[in-house]
Amino acid sequence: MATYGLYMVFDGFTNIDEFQMAVKSDSSTSLLAVMIQHYLYQSSIFFDMISPILTVLSGVVVFSLMVRHGELNPVLSAGIPTYRLAIPLAFATITVNCFVVANQELLIPKIADKVQANRGDASNSLQFVEPVYDFSTRIMINGLELSLTEQKMSNAEFVLSKPTVHDFVTLKAKTAFYFAKTPDSPGGWLLKNASPKYDDLEIAEFAKEMILPGEDPNDVFVVSDVGCDQLCNRNSSSLISTPELIARINNPSFSDLSIRKQTMDLHSRLTSPLMNLIAVMVSIPFVLRKESRSQILNIAICSCVMGGLFAISQCFFYLGSSRMITPDQAAWFPVITSGTLAAWFSNRVWT
Repeated sequence: MATYGLYMVFDGFTNIDEFQMAVKSDSSTSLLAVMIQHYLYQSSIFFDMISPILTVLSGVVVFSLMVRHGELNPVLSAGIPTYRLAIPLAFATITVNCFVVANQELLIPKIADKVQANRGDASNSLQFVEPVYDFSTRIMINGLELSLTEQKMSNAEFVLSKPTVHDFVTLKAKTAFYFAKTPDSPGGWLLKNASPKYDDLEIAEFAKEMILPGEDPNDVFVVSDVGCDQLCNRNSSSLISTPELIARINNPSFSDLSIRKQTMDLHSRLTSPLMNLIAVMVSIPFVLRKESRSQILNIAICSCVMGGLFAISQCFFYLGSSRMITPDQAAWFPVITSGTLAAWFSNRVWT
């Protein structure tokens, strides 16, 4: 909470003009309410990002304070092993991990459009469109802006290629709405007042299941699994739940590079709780080293070791993104390496 408070103060004063532009009145109360609403949504993202770091840091601080205030000597004199003191810390880490998982799976996906909204205007979630090629339908999807709240795209352009149509055709519409897949109907985009019209398209027989006429004669419905969230920030999967991420990986609409990146993100979610717990266990032998009584030196060495573990993780992720190793190896090798080091250095703890 203290760390997020510092972030709010810094970010709030830096972007105060944006908040004032969003507030229609000159009331300070209205401005404060808008800022509170914005940072309330952002707190979920901040907690997901910073909680693993603060979990390890809190463990280091706890044992450092115990040594500083002489609370460890009576415990060890009574014959209680040092690692018995780590049991409450381990349970605390697991509890924090449970909150992180609940935040990632339940809360963030529901407020994803609010998180990406402009400062001071939670209803305005306009994003620039990143063109996507739908590999399942062979249609290039492009546009100007996306409204994540309304699931709407402005100045939509859908490029139809052979053999879907007789010749290359660009379907254009001022507005296109995305409808999710239901048991009764496929998911796709409804192009309002499309140009050219459906009757003017020379659609192949097999493609008539992908390109359908709308209820209005001027509308065209294009079946596609590429929704609004894949047309902006598609390389980031932090705003969707794990079932949605798995659905993306199994979706034939995406390229191999995108699927590989999302597969690595999926394995990272599975290994993140383990890495948090292992990092806490690794820090104990260096904070409570039996060869040293200098807490400043111990904390410095512990920080270097944590930096080394982070570097190892980033190295494996780089190898995974470069296709030198598989995505599951890139995510799980750091867990194996860190777990091995935690066991290797366990005999260095002060007992």
